[in-house]
Amino acid sequence: MLLLEIHIADQCYLAPQTHVDHLSQLLPTMAPEQDARGRPLIYAELGPLLGYQAEEKPDRHHALTVTLRRRTVVLLVDRVDRLTQPEEVHPLPALMRKHLARPWFTGAVIFEQRLLLVLDLQRIATDIALGVV
Repeated sequence: MLLLEIHIADQCYLAPQTHVDHLSQLLPTMAPEQDARGRPLIYAELGPLLGYQAEEKPDRHHALTVTLRRRTVVLLVDRVDRLTQPEEVHPLPALMRKHLARPWFTGAVIFEQRLLLVLDLQRIATDIALGVV
């Protein structure tokens, strides 16, 4: 499974490349308002959703577009670096999953001697589209 390396503040996460329909750099002043079907796009900063303080916004974001059945959500992150294919994604133990505020993590990977969490971008986008967060 190919995973995108996503940077938010000083943290790094991974996410399945298959969850993202389009990856781009985005200037805040030039953000499109509608998707290809003419539906309004929903923009969300991923950092604050994961518990990071909203800092001064950069001039440019990486935008991860996740197309759902009825809506399109654009998740804004500081940076997306590369694709990687780790040897194994370890599912989170039930004890850990039980204590998460939201079920937004599917597992963990040891990558370059770091423990990185794997985000479920489709679940995050669905919760945003439904107004749960």
